[in-house]
Amino acid sequence: MKTIKELEARIGTLSNPSKMPSFAWGISAKKCKTGSKLAKITGTICNKCYALNGNYLFPCVVNAHAFRLKAITLPEWVDYMAELITQKYRNLDKSRRFHRWFDSGDLQSYEHLMKIFEVCELTPHIKYWLATREYPYIDQIKEEDVPKNLCLRVSAIKVDSPPPKFWKWTSGVHKDKKAIGRTCPAYKQGGECKSCRACWNHKVKQVSYKEH
Repeated sequence: MKTIKELEARIGTLSNPSKMPSFAWGISAKKCKTGSKLAKITGTICNKCYALNGNYLFPCVVNAHAFRLKAITLPEWVDYMAELITQKYRNLDKSRRFHRWFDSGDLQSYEHLMKIFEVCELTPHIKYWLATREYPYIDQIKEEDVPKNLCLRVSAIKVDSPPPKFWKWTSGVHKDKKAIGRTCPAYKQGGECKSCRACWNHKVKQVSYKEH
């Protein structure tokens, strides 16, 4: 078994967003296939993407994103990522064994999605959440293909728009209209999830985030 430092040297670190109950994994939002185009269009959720500003512009974060992106192509990525996640979460309380894929960035390919599925299957003791706007990749799978410990949500394109209809679990952003589905409480909680786990919960079909 490799140590955490050895694994991080091969595939990069996990991120540790202050909002999340524990860890996440992300790459540069500039590498989003769809989102990088939507970011240039007013009215889209990506137009005000938090991951294109602030701390995400620090050189250490930019370098970490680039390293993780390159590592995806390694044949050992799945096994190493499963091992890294297992070790990082090992001593955490069950209430914190909730992992987010993409606190920044999005899926790079259908193959990338399949690798993430493998990681989830190798770590059934962890609950995962992944939100994506890469519709073409989701069109290639069925609901039963998704690991049971992964809540895969398809995100809306525009602010205040209805949720996508082609997938069972969705998310969106509201500003001037009433939220659809479960409202993320983070904006009332100092920007943190705290005890809420709605995004990871399959019983919650739609989560809506207040624009900030």
